[in-house]
Amino acid sequence: MESIRIGHISDLHLRYHIPGSSLKHKNRSREMVTILRKALQRFRSSSVDLVVITGDLVDSPAIVLNSNDYYMDLMTPFRETVRQDYRLIRSILEQAGIPWIVIPGNSDTGDLFTEVFGDQPLIQDFGAFRFVSFHDRQWEENRPRRIDRERRLMEKVLFEDEHYRQIHLQHFLIRKEHQSKSTHRYLEWENIRNITRDSRKVLLSLSGHYHPGHSPRKEGITTWYGAPSLCRAPYSVTIHQLREDGEHICTEEPLCEAPLLAGKSVVFLDRDGVINTLSAYTTGPEEMQLIPGSAQAVKKLREAGFAIMVNTNQSCIGLGYVPESVVQLNHEYMCYLMSRELDDPEAQPDAIYYSIGAGNRAIHPTLEDMSFTKPSPALLEKAIQEFSLKKEGSWMIGDREGDLLCGLNGNLSPLLVMTGQGQKTAASIREEKYPGLIVKRDLLAAAEFIINNNKSRW
Repeated sequence: MESIRIGHISDLHLRYHIPGSSLKHKNRSREMVTILRKALQRFRSSSVDLVVITGDLVDSPAIVLNSNDYYMDLMTPFRETVRQDYRLIRSILEQAGIPWIVIPGNSDTGDLFTEVFGDQPLIQDFGAFRFVSFHDRQWEENRPRRIDRERRLMEKVLFEDEHYRQIHLQHFLIRKEHQSKSTHRYLEWENIRNITRDSRKVLLSLSGHYHPGHSPRKEGITTWYGAPSLCRAPYSVTIHQLREDGEHICTEEPLCEAPLLAGKSVVFLDRDGVINTLSAYTTGPEEMQLIPGSAQAVKKLREAGFAIMVNTNQSCIGLGYVPESVVQLNHEYMCYLMSRELDDPEAQPDAIYYSIGAGNRAIHPTLEDMSFTKPSPALLEKAIQEFSLKKEGSWMIGDREGDLLCGLNGNLSPLLVMTGQGQKTAASIREEKYPGLIVKRDLLAAAEFIINNNKSRW
């Protein structure tokens, strides 16, 4: 009796050439090149016959998924970075030497996915098994739908195709999980489930999208399964052993128990006046300019083994100058400039944390909360916890006294740079409050000092 071993992963949300990091810090977009290679190595060692990826290969920036012409055109350069990352993923898959099938998810850019992966047929036979790929999308209210071409394809393979032993691949859920939202599953999920089950042609139906994943559940001869996201620790992969008679064994295997940054010391950076030139930033990406050497500083610190996190107060959101989405766009553009300056995607921070509150000056009550605003160490503590970082040998670099206090409040070593408001800060602070405070010309000089004196002073 014929059988097949399928290596299944989903939801990489990869960013390598794409600037910035996922807005959800648990999605380790910038680590995905390393993790994808680990996954394929595991599949090779487990002798899988076929690799399938059920969507969200990349983490497309919002400006690419939903264009906005209010600010400068970032659609064009950012689309090129998405294209580069699709090509990178395809190259990694081809180098692995295992046949593969990939389908898009809601974080993928449809036309660029098709440009790079469009040579794959929607129906592919591997031995006795027929794989059917559905490129479904979200429609009104971000609800997944199986309509038009995908519905016709489903009806064809279920009602017209005589081929038994089908495996269906889709991004979204065809069952209702306890914690899942309506945006995780098809509007017509019960209809899809019923006609799939009743056809008695589908042995296995594989999904992604719901990051916790869901365990196998068998109805009739059909087993339904949703893979956990690859982009979150413990970075699990799944191996399906499937026989012609429908017998199915599913094994989830973690690649790493902790985030890849776990155990590293961290350098936190203020943004305005430390990385970019304006010490107060209340607009879109047009005014974003890097302080010379800041990209090189980040690259040097990362190469020295530090995690690099940005911790920035963005009260411009609470004050009504820009919405949160524009701050996120500014961060992506800043990272784009950093990687372009050195022609190296590694010259970017690992993650960016920001506060939005403006206190009693906020334009709306929901924008008042300042509990995450420096000098509060709340965002430092959050990053250290989320990434399992260590405080020993860690730093907070800034140009304002609030940055220094934030470092002290979080039991990190503070360091003052003379860019931005640095000179004004140096002239105003009391020396007895910061005995032995390290002061450096700019971020590059600060990075070189930290690398050469990798010991905490506080």
